[in-house]
This record gives sequence, C-alpha cells and structure tokens, in this order.
Amino acid sequence: MINVAYIWFASKSPFIRQQIAGKFVTTAGQKTVNQNHISSILIPLPPLQEQSRIVKRLEELMRCCDSLESQLLESQKLSERLCIAAISTFTGIATEPNEEPMKAPPTELIAPIRLSQTPDIKAQAPLANLLTRHNGEMSAKDLWQRYGGEIDAFYAQLKTEVAHGWIQEPEVAEMRQVTAERAEA
Repeated sequence: MINVAYIWFASKSPFIRQQIAGKFVTTAGQKTVNQNHISSILIPLPPLQEQSRIVKRLEELMRCCDSLESQLLESQKLSERLCIAAISTFTGIATEPNEEPMKAPPTELIAPIRLSQTPDIKAQAPLANLLTRHNGEMSAKDLWQRYGGEIDAFYAQLKTEVAHGWIQEPEVAEMRQVTAERAEA
C-alpha cells in the first residue's frame, strides 16, 4: 500500500526532482518525458505506517511554515506603513496618492533665560543687558535672535555670562505646542 500524500511530498524532494530533470528529452523544441522514463524514477518507499508518520509531520511543518510566512508578510506590511508614516511626518509629503500626510502639531522648544544680577556698565555682558531691557527674562530663541550673532557665538557668550553670575543657569527646555496666533506670526 502507498500513502498518496507521501508520494506527493516525495515528488517535491530534491532527490526525485533531480531524477525527473535528467529524464527530459527535447523534441521539436519542447521538453518531454515519456512513460518509460517516469517508470524508471526511484522513490524511497518505507512501510505504510512510516509513510503516514512522515506525512503527518510534514503537514505539521507546512502549517508552521504557512503561519510564519503569514506573520512575515504582516510584519513587512506594518514595516512599510511605519516607514510611510515616518517619511510623511518628517517631510509633510504624502507618499501615497490618496493619503493625507500625518501632521504633528507645530511645536517649539521653550528654554527661558533669566537674569541673575545686573552687570556693571563696563562689563561685556550683551545678553544680560538685553535681559535687563526685557524684564529679566526671555526665551532662548528670542534672546539669540536679538543678540544677532551666530548660534555658536551666542552659546559661547551665554556660557561666559552664566559663569560670571549675570545669567542664571538655563533650565531644561520644554516642548510646547505652538498656538495658532504664534504659528501665523
């Protein structure tokens, strides 16, 4: 007796495939194989009980492979969607024709800079002098813009003035959502 499922699985094995490939004959531009060639293919044939055990195990493995393949496809789809969303968020450009880009609310970093003590008139403290004229407190961005220098020069000057005690050590910046009026300005 022969388990038909066993023969089907066996026909998919490299051992059988190599035998079949060696039997093809090209006739009139087409590869063919005749009945004599097919009957000469060797198929290992264990006892029926062993055939059934092999088929059962292969079916379990195939279900496992199908499940893994399904999980892989789902994770690839999720990965694609995450990439598209990330690109849309960073660029503001929709990457799919009918897709609205995901838009994060406009935000800004707020780091208040506060005056510690008013510097002497002769002191080289342009940042502290700006703070004095603006009630002793400004956002870091506003202070830098009013300072008018390069960002590196601004930070070097800020460090100097903090070291002299004219400006308080800045606090950790906060992320705040920009209001509609502020976004338009």
